Amino acid sequence: MASTLTTNQYGAALPLIPERGVSSKYKVRYGVQWPWAQRANQVVPTEYLSNSNQAGYVSKAAGLSLIKNNVHQLLSTQLGQRVMLADYGINLTKFLFEPVDETTFMLIREEIYATLAKYFSTLNILSLKVFSPAPGYSAIIIQLTLQLFDESLEAFDIGVKIG
Repeated sequence: MASTLTTNQYGAALPLIPERGVSSKYKVRYGVQWPWAQRANQVVPTEYLSNSNQAGYVSKAAGLSLIKNNVHQLLSTQLGQRVMLADYGINLTKFLFEPVDETTFMLIREEIYATLAKYFSTLNILSLKVFSPAPGYSAIIIQLTLQLFDESLEAFDIGVKIG
């Protein structure tokens, strides 16, 4: 049986990078914002939450506020903390009793890069800073500057504190 090694190409070659970027059929995506019981930027008292007849106390978020909320929730969730999503989250508490030095900061950066690449393929990390506010201070501060891969290409900042 004979085989051929020639190929035919029909049509025009596609560019490597699309000119318009990522687009969606639906312009706005909605999600639930955390904390759940929030209305007009005020936290609802717990006595209202026990009454199941109360409606409208779950905040709806869209766009940039939804993405910020989701990234902050991911960075604040411990690995294995979510029910039925054992690999969701990031294990930043393992760095609590480590020495506050550049090696620890590098390990935290690598953990954050891997986690964001896994769960947020629509984000580009512009800047990631991991530092301690003062010498001898045991807390670690993480500052992220992210950019969306959509029509807007908006950049935004997120901060998380460990310890």
